[in-house]
Amino acid sequence: MAFTLFRQNQADVSLYISNYSIQLLELKSTNPLIVNRFVESYLPEGVMMDGSIKDAEKLSMIIDQCLSDWGLKKKKVRFITPDSSVSVRKVKVPLELREDEIKGYLYLELGNTIHLPFEEPVFDFVLLDETESEKEILLFAAPEKVMKEYTALFDRVKLEANVADLSSLSTYRLLYERQHTTEKENTLLIEVKLDSINFSIFEQLKPIFTRHMQLDGLAAREWAYQLDQETQLYYQYELKNQEVLYVQFRDVVKEIEKIINFYRFTIHQGDRQITQVTLVGDNPYIDQLLTLVKDSIPSLPITHFADRIYTTKNMAVPSKFHTVLGLALKEV
Repeated sequence: MAFTLFRQNQADVSLYISNYSIQLLELKSTNPLIVNRFVESYLPEGVMMDGSIKDAEKLSMIIDQCLSDWGLKKKKVRFITPDSSVSVRKVKVPLELREDEIKGYLYLELGNTIHLPFEEPVFDFVLLDETESEKEILLFAAPEKVMKEYTALFDRVKLEANVADLSSLSTYRLLYERQHTTEKENTLLIEVKLDSINFSIFEQLKPIFTRHMQLDGLAAREWAYQLDQETQLYYQYELKNQEVLYVQFRDVVKEIEKIINFYRFTIHQGDRQITQVTLVGDNPYIDQLLTLVKDSIPSLPITHFADRIYTTKNMAVPSKFHTVLGLALKEV
């Protein structure tokens, strides 16, 4: 498996920084799955852009305030890497390479047999298969510059970064934990955010395809936001011009159809197909997209994952926290 499902240290803080918010979550227990506490802070426009930190001072002040409110100091933190910065792909390597030699081989092959959309990457990989002549791995790569931005940020707020994860892996981990998917399913996971969409295909519990799609004209300034009046713990968002989003959603549906066909006919030459489509995310209009996808692709089971998970005070955790909750389930 590309990841494990149960975490070992409930003392860690799980952190998800997007272009428009910071989410923090702390678990109480994994069995049963109970959240200790959660919170969301709004990020002013310009602090983050496309997953890159643009105003480290302001961002560190906001995180510092969250940690101060919780009474947390010098904690270990696990965080989500920016979706737009991560590349995931299958790579074939020589059979004779030992596991501890594969990273060195990957660096040597950069620019030759391995081409990435950025320079100076950091790598991780999972062994997928082994034949008589070669090994197949799943390569995860991200720009070293971006990762250093995050580690420098955590140093400023006296947090020790010990786990980095993809949003798709974190979300899928929660789906598996809640028995929403199995090893037999070929799952197209669609993360619907305020300003972007992430598409990921999982096959035998591993991600084999990812794609990030920016939604044009939906920057933070286009959204109205207010603190949830009942809990005072997270924000509710409303788009000022919803028609802009619906135009984008129609393009998203076309992209979903292309990805489903790409998986079936290009990756598997017609021998295998997507068996379920699952929508998740913090976009308040996600159910409108769900309706469009169901109308366009009536032959597949298409759902919006919205399981209820509760805190120690029996408060329902909003579904917008599912990704950071899945991150909290990751074993170190």
